[in-house]
Amino acid sequence: MTAHFNLRAPAPHAAPLPVPDECSLEPLDREAGLIAAVRLFEQGETAPALRAVEALLAEHPDWVEGHLVMAQLLSQSGEPEAFREFLSWTIRRARGDLALVVACLRQLSDAEQHGAILQLVPDVRRWAGDHLFFTLLEAVAASELGDLTRAEGLFQAAAKAGGVLSLPHVRHLIRTGDAVKAATVAEGFVRDQPRHQGGWGLLETAWRLVGDTRHAWLVGQPGLVETVDVDLSTEALNALAVCLRRLHGARSHPFDQSLRGGTQTAGRLFHHDDIEIQGARRALRAAVRRYLDALPPHDPRHPLLGCDRAGFHVSDSWSVRLLDGGFHVSHVHPQGTLSSAFYVTLPPLGDQSHHAGWLTIGEPPETLRTGLPPLRVIEPKVGRLALFPSFLWHGTRPFPQGERMTVAFDTVLDG
Repeated sequence: MTAHFNLRAPAPHAAPLPVPDECSLEPLDREAGLIAAVRLFEQGETAPALRAVEALLAEHPDWVEGHLVMAQLLSQSGEPEAFREFLSWTIRRARGDLALVVACLRQLSDAEQHGAILQLVPDVRRWAGDHLFFTLLEAVAASELGDLTRAEGLFQAAAKAGGVLSLPHVRHLIRTGDAVKAATVAEGFVRDQPRHQGGWGLLETAWRLVGDTRHAWLVGQPGLVETVDVDLSTEALNALAVCLRRLHGARSHPFDQSLRGGTQTAGRLFHHDDIEIQGARRALRAAVRRYLDALPPHDPRHPLLGCDRAGFHVSDSWSVRLLDGGFHVSHVHPQGTLSSAFYVTLPPLGDQSHHAGWLTIGEPPETLRTGLPPLRVIEPKVGRLALFPSFLWHGTRPFPQGERMTVAFDTVLDG
């Protein structure tokens, strides 16, 4: 399939590109049209969905949300090069539209398209000026690509210009082996933002590298990482698997997610009214309640134990389907307090000496160059729910073949 966008800049209020009658969006406003296009995509109608968004963008060439959704759909249509080319083309076409350009640059950075960032930013500077944001973007890109000397110079330049030394800089410091300074910067960050899961994740890594005794307090207390066998029958799990497969219509993983070699459902899974999904939701909520009731005593300094456990809500929910060789790179969940993995289907994993398909907890991503092993590995089992603080690195080992399908959700404690 080729990229579904016109490399010529559309004129404002140009006539929309042809859209099939069955998904005509003319009577709808642009937000409703975008929702309709996304629903088409979720139903497996990839080409009509992309054409529909393209038509909307022809009418609204400065619409930030529309461009970001188009990029997201392209990233899940099995065309990573089309995703990158679309955002690059938009940035070049939108000369003078700083809001749109900044949004697209952020999306490229989130997608780890760091080479494209370094190519595009010099041209943007020529008309937008020497903004601090561009220096930070270049610093992050250079560090992630391994040009550590250039990155250090850019971070220093950003600091002199008033840039806040924050999480991208902490990542860079860990990558360069300066864990002591990384810990100092990360401590200041979580002091100001005590609920920021990404900050605690990097601080955990820095404390572990320097041997800080507070590391055991943060991650070593009993009950923080647990598995629960959920009260769902084999029949209910099989029905849930059938239901979930219908929702995995994308051809590739979202650009900004951790999975490789699989797909992720769109939207919030628990908002679906299928009886299979709602039955699983109720069983999983009950398991979370049991986990919270068994945690160590309240500790106001701790990012999880400091929360009020009386109430909680699910902030996001989704399903991941990994196929032959699929895996998750190690990551944290910035928007949750408590994260999870619930196993719905698993392939035969055979010899477990290398932990194929297992969940890893506390292993930093390879890009940070720490060499640290996992704090714990968890064996997957159909019907098993793993629960852990959202700030802990987690990923999966690749498995050789077959299907691994999970339900995952982030929980936020209400207190």
